[in-house]
Amino acid sequence: MRRQQNHQTHARRGFSLIELMVVIVIIAILMALILPAISGARQRARIAQVSSEISQLDNAVAKFKSVYNVEPPSSLYIPAAGGTWGAADRSKVRSIWPQFNFATNGGLGNGTKDMHLSGAECLVFFLGGIENTTSNPPVVLGFSKNPQTPWDSAGTNREGPFFEFDNSRFTDLDKDGLLEFADPLPDQQTPYMYLSSQGRNYKRTNAAGSTLAEQDDFDVHGGNSNTKDLQAVYLKTAQPVQAHRPDSYQIISPGPDATYGVGGVYKDGEELVGPRATEMDNITNFSGGQLKP
Repeated sequence: MRRQQNHQTHARRGFSLIELMVVIVIIAILMALILPAISGARQRARIAQVSSEISQLDNAVAKFKSVYNVEPPSSLYIPAAGGTWGAADRSKVRSIWPQFNFATNGGLGNGTKDMHLSGAECLVFFLGGIENTTSNPPVVLGFSKNPQTPWDSAGTNREGPFFEFDNSRFTDLDKDGLLEFADPLPDQQTPYMYLSSQGRNYKRTNAAGSTLAEQDDFDVHGGNSNTKDLQAVYLKTAQPVQAHRPDSYQIISPGPDATYGVGGVYKDGEELVGPRATEMDNITNFSGGQLKP
């Protein structure tokens, strides 16, 4: 009797094939339910991280303004040699450094080529300062406190950087030697876009017929005909023209798809369709996150 009882106890220790199959099916169903939730939570955390960093960039712009009394411009043309500055660019620089020495380009050691800073590049240049692109990865050094030569890279008496850049996220999409800064999303290469209203209203810096027609605030990928660049600032309404943050600036992350889209009119919560659908994952400083999650 004892031997039979032990045999029956031993037999009950295993599972039948049907029971195993039921367990496997249950596990598969649970995985199908849990994995998307985990993936969605991870994506929401990443979006929140970008939104947080945009808020930090907002704070950095405010710090810059507290020192120089103006917000950074989103376009600047620096000639190769001093004395050949355009009036608009002189005005932008003079509003920040009234004693700037245009004859020496403010101490910038570059006499070989003109430089045009787009909005994405201005975000790095004005919040980071002079760039050392020969280091690996590149670094930003802040500005010299000498108001005549703020772009001098020598010396330790410096102002800034105003933002703590992650040097591993610098990019240079148009290969002009001027840095842009990408958001922390995985494998992100398209940088933050920065567009300033210059305290009045947003407009593309270089009008039709300008010698810089293909280089303006929006030009990140190279040339204003490049469809990868943002084409227009974000507006609340087109008629009358009313921009989001009309008296300050817009910071725009291209989101997980690394594509800005077209830009233009966007109303909170609006569903963008057709060619503009790619903009829905953009993350901005006026939407509190993605344009539409």
